[in-house]
Amino acid sequence: MSVSSIPVRGEVLAPGQAGYDEARRIWKGVDRRPSRIVRCADTSDLRSLVDYAARRQLPLAIAGAGHDIAARSMPDDAIVASTAALTRVEIDTERRLAVVAPGAQWGQLAAAAARYGLATTGASVATVGVAGFALHGGLGWLMRGFGPACDNLRELEVITADGMLRRVSGDSEPDLYWAMRGAGSNFGAVTALTLQLYPISRVTAGMMLYPGDVAPAVLDAYRTITAAAGDELVTHFYYNGSPDGTHSTGIGLCYTGDPADLAAILAPLAPLGRPVHDSVRDMGVGELQAVHDSSTPRGARYHLRAHYLPDLDDSVCATVLDRCRTVTAPFTQVFVEHMGGAVARQPLADSAFAGRHAGYSFLVINGWDTPAEDADRIAWTRGFGDAVRPHAAHGAYVNYLDYDEDHRIPGAFGAGYPRLRALKRRYDPDNMFRFNRNIPPEDDHAAH
Repeated sequence: MSVSSIPVRGEVLAPGQAGYDEARRIWKGVDRRPSRIVRCADTSDLRSLVDYAARRQLPLAIAGAGHDIAARSMPDDAIVASTAALTRVEIDTERRLAVVAPGAQWGQLAAAAARYGLATTGASVATVGVAGFALHGGLGWLMRGFGPACDNLRELEVITADGMLRRVSGDSEPDLYWAMRGAGSNFGAVTALTLQLYPISRVTAGMMLYPGDVAPAVLDAYRTITAAAGDELVTHFYYNGSPDGTHSTGIGLCYTGDPADLAAILAPLAPLGRPVHDSVRDMGVGELQAVHDSSTPRGARYHLRAHYLPDLDDSVCATVLDRCRTVTAPFTQVFVEHMGGAVARQPLADSAFAGRHAGYSFLVINGWDTPAEDADRIAWTRGFGDAVRPHAAHGAYVNYLDYDEDHRIPGAFGAGYPRLRALKRRYDPDNMFRFNRNIPPEDDHAAH
């Protein structure tokens, strides 16, 4: 493949060229070597790449902000279309909408919207890409009040495998609109997303951390807090391993109600005394997306397991706590996120996002430094996931599935999976867009 033959304005990087190694570096510390990395200068570059790869039947991956936890967007021996330079964010204050380019990060969107006292459900790490997060669900701050990010997608511009640039909404391309809100990367290369914003200017948010040995009391308090929580409170239980070998536990929260009411809501934590770290404070909503920025540094090695949980009964709590005590890796985080609220109120049939039924979402992110540790660390993570599985609800959150969990993809999309396969056959019959949590096209036998 000749570098000069790829018809784009942006830079085309081949192995060995200056800038190639930096361009292939993503959040997850893996050593992937694409055949070419194309830094798209504009959306016409992206359209040209889709056409170029389709005509030559070349493997093409779409990489945005580089925070794909399974590193599927940076595959070996493929052309990678990097949209990282496409970060435009436009705010329509009258209609309370944000139009976002495919390489924009949540911190950029949050800052732009906050200038007008607006916000929407976003990630808790500022460097997470808007597109990847929102197209596959989007569990994050504000979700109990305003739904996951995919529920706030009002319109999408997407290049499908036939090279067409489609404007996708509930009125235009309704089938594709249904599919892309939950399974979006399977159906094309997104060039713009339009998200609903809400009049929120300030929140009370942060983390309250305690020594790791009081984790049972913290988790018990968390159960009490979430059992009574209104939609204005999004919170999670948190357990952390650190580089110095110590453990901590606590609660992270975002509260959009009257700050004067928060002390009573958090009263179940009072018997634990003063936290060793308390960052909970009034803040501008633009700061919200960076609450966890330092906890999972870019470039470390990570492995994940996740489940939905119907509730937090004594048996699942005991299982999670037992496993937490065995944390030894320096960048390990265990989360239990409270769902419900607006997440659960949207009918399941309205979008491809199937993760509405659970009371909680469990996630372990195991993080370490060196490749020599890979086998032991990955085995530990899998063991944690296996221990929690008997307590889990059906399905899994698509954004949390790691590279070795393709067998869980059908269950993650639930009852909508056959419809997604049929739509994949219509829009991408050759499975061009496959470097993702892939949905294969319905085969001819299934179609008949």
